[in-house]
Amino acid sequence: MVTNLLNKLLKNFQSFLFAAFVGIVIASSLIFLMVAAPRIKAANINQVGQELYKQISLVEADFTTYLRWQTWPSVIQKKAQEIARLSKSRVTIIDKSGKVIADSSTPFSKIKNLESHSNRPEIIKAKKSTVGSAARYSATLDKNLVYSAKALRDQQGKLLGFIRLAVPATYVAEISSRTNKAMGIALILAIITAIIISSYLARYFSKPIVRLVDVTRRIAAGDFPQTILQKSNFELGELETAVEQMSRKLSNAFKKISSERSQIVAVLSSMSEAVLAVDIHSKVIFANPVMEKMFCIIEPEVSGKSAREAIRNNEIADLLDQALKTESLKEAEISVRRTDGEDIFIAHASPIKNESGALLGAVSVLYDITEIRKLEKHRSEFVANVSHELKTPLTAIRNYVETLLDGAIEDPENNKNFLAKIEKHAINLSSLIDDILEVSKLETKRDIAPFATLNVIALIDRAMETVAQKAEAKNIHLRKKTLSDTCYLSGIEDHVYRTILNLLDNAINYTDANGTVEIACVSKNNNVEISVQDNGLGIAPEHLNRIFERFYRVDKARSRDLGGTGLGLAIVKHVMNIHNGRVLVESEVGKGSRVTLVFPA
Repeated sequence: MVTNLLNKLLKNFQSFLFAAFVGIVIASSLIFLMVAAPRIKAANINQVGQELYKQISLVEADFTTYLRWQTWPSVIQKKAQEIARLSKSRVTIIDKSGKVIADSSTPFSKIKNLESHSNRPEIIKAKKSTVGSAARYSATLDKNLVYSAKALRDQQGKLLGFIRLAVPATYVAEISSRTNKAMGIALILAIITAIIISSYLARYFSKPIVRLVDVTRRIAAGDFPQTILQKSNFELGELETAVEQMSRKLSNAFKKISSERSQIVAVLSSMSEAVLAVDIHSKVIFANPVMEKMFCIIEPEVSGKSAREAIRNNEIADLLDQALKTESLKEAEISVRRTDGEDIFIAHASPIKNESGALLGAVSVLYDITEIRKLEKHRSEFVANVSHELKTPLTAIRNYVETLLDGAIEDPENNKNFLAKIEKHAINLSSLIDDILEVSKLETKRDIAPFATLNVIALIDRAMETVAQKAEAKNIHLRKKTLSDTCYLSGIEDHVYRTILNLLDNAINYTDANGTVEIACVSKNNNVEISVQDNGLGIAPEHLNRIFERFYRVDKARSRDLGGTGLGLAIVKHVMNIHNGRVLVESEVGKGSRVTLVFPA
């Protein structure tokens, strides 16, 4: 099989060398023809022109005399025809104004119809420099001719007219054809000789070169031959020796590099951070599995591509470019958009240098700080909201106390009212602090009681008793709807009770007098569903996605007047998360709301 491959390579390389040699000869020949052909043609035209000029020199004296003595045109015509027969050319005599006096190729009776020849190229040249030549088309004879003209002057140099001789262009073509034929034969002989020599040279040079190709292919495939059995003469032999030495060195270096690379890749692949390495041209050379997963790439497919093209993140690409440009550590906080949100990373990009300090590339490491930033944001928002919520009742209490201290305490009609309001705000403040502590416990899952089997009907009855007086005060009809006497779920009693109580309290708060609040419990599809429905104010669609946020109120003024802390539904959400449950909300402004708690049974 190896022999067949070598024979195939040998044949291909021989063909290439053979074609190259022959191609060079043919190309050189064609270039020679392209350059020489127009020059030969021009030389032939010039030669014909010189011959015509010689013929003109033999007869110009006669025609000069005719023109000087203004001989009859018929006599001049006859003389022109006589010379034309002898010289086998067309003879034309033209006066100094360009009018044709005689033309051997035109009947004498039609000469007067010929147009002026003053604008003919050969006449213009002859007028300027005595002699003029041109190769062009003749409208009179309807064919191409080669012209040679000479100005005729008297002894004082006064222009009398012109004599012009012309021969068909085919005469020039015949001369060129003979010349080209001789050149063609010479070129064919040269090409045949080149083919024979090229065939020999191709066979001579192909064998050692193909042998070297085979060795280098084996090296490229990872097979490093230690010796080359047959070596050539001249420089090729030195090249084969150098390749042999290179093969040995590469074999040792490859083993060492392969071992070191395996160790490095193993370390980088086991990192929990995303790692991306590029060369000095910002082309990807490595990406660990975390980076591949983060940007949905596969290292072999993006290897060799620019970092910007591979991961499609300008921030990381810019950071790597800066590290390469400045050859120093660069750090930045970057964000990566996902379909389900945004991840935040601290990205470090540092240059990669060899032992001598030469820059090899850069490596970027991404540390995921998404959760840290979320916690910081939540903490900041929570602190701001808590500060605001605490400030409101404290400010009110302070104002009432200052009013009392300013003398209102002596006013029996107002002091009790002020004290009642102080008590109300103190109660609201206490409730707010209790809810804040409860939210904190639920978020951190501290002091969570164990799950137990709960009788939901009993918890509903207990919650209804708690809010009964409040509902009665607003003349709100509070009713319970159950499909069975028992409804059980696994959960934390205090949490489930408080959740039911929160929903009932909210429904009563946001339902006008004479309204209805209904609570229901049903076991369905291995779940227990507790729903609270009212015919109160309802919630606009733009608020539905935010009502479970801490301190978010649809109607802030009404919520504070009713003593709401803004944390009730946030507590409900956390309780449902602890119980692996869901909260469903349906609402229509002006018609009421329905909130359903779905607990796993």
